[in-house]
Amino acid sequence: MVSLYFRTVILVFLNSCSAFVPSLKQFRLQSHIFSTQEAKEALISLFEPSLDDILVCPISLEPISRKISFLGSPKESFECSSFGTKYVSNGVYLDLTSNQKSTKPFWERSLQEIVQTDTFRNPWVAFLYERGWRQGFKNAGFPGVDDEFDSLKAFFSASEGSKSILTGNVLDLSCGSGLMARRISKLGTTSRFIAADFSEVMLLETYRRFTGDPLLKIPELIRADVAQLPFKTESFDGIHAGAAMHCWPRLEQSLREVCRVLRPNGKFFATTFKKGAYGVPRQVNDKGGASFRFFEVDELNNLLTSSGFSSVDIEVVGAGCLIARCEK
Repeated sequence: MVSLYFRTVILVFLNSCSAFVPSLKQFRLQSHIFSTQEAKEALISLFEPSLDDILVCPISLEPISRKISFLGSPKESFECSSFGTKYVSNGVYLDLTSNQKSTKPFWERSLQEIVQTDTFRNPWVAFLYERGWRQGFKNAGFPGVDDEFDSLKAFFSASEGSKSILTGNVLDLSCGSGLMARRISKLGTTSRFIAADFSEVMLLETYRRFTGDPLLKIPELIRADVAQLPFKTESFDGIHAGAAMHCWPRLEQSLREVCRVLRPNGKFFATTFKKGAYGVPRQVNDKGGASFRFFEVDELNNLLTSSGFSSVDIEVVGAGCLIARCEK
């Protein structure tokens, strides 16, 4: 009788919170086959902190510890496993930017950082991104997201002696509104899929568009600074960054971070702008300044090679689109 009562209490409890924590839902589905002792041990384990295999503190690079607590309602908390630095999830995305970066006063930020970063933190830009903004890239020679996705699949496909990148851990970096993330998610082949962006409103837009299609599985959404990535070294098989590099204020450091979190033989697929895009012969920002940074082919090749990539191929598409295919 006691055993039945205990099992019933567990099931009622897990029923009430399984929608919040997926692991609890899985436990609820399986708990009917446990003995009372096994059920106790499994339940207790849910409350113990667990170290994430990929997510790390962006400052110390120590693993992030996840903990579930129940004070009125289920709540997940995240902190650096070594130093206790706390990170916050709002239920849509987990913010893994370092505190000093997130709270940096406006007057201490460079004009370049404001232009390149804050443009995409504007709610109107997030709203307009798939309502004409991204489509306008065709005027610079971008082939369109569907064709870019086909190119990514071809580059990430299985090669002799290795499996497809798209069956491993994949990161969509500077994911924007989730244009490429939705296409990768639809494949349903990744082992773990994370979409990351520095822009809070872009992550919210990504979430909104994913929830609009019940057939899509929402990836893990992470707010991250590309120059200080909160991911374990050598944790991803493939990384995509679409129309993004020209927006990264600390480009050289960011590219080194991309290379760091890629596994050996991992692949990086990126699109960006060539100098001369839109008919402008030369942008103001060659290496720093108050504008987006466009590239010459040799310049981008040198940047990627010096960041640690062993193989770099730059394709010119149209008048102003560059497609970079890199391997570590």
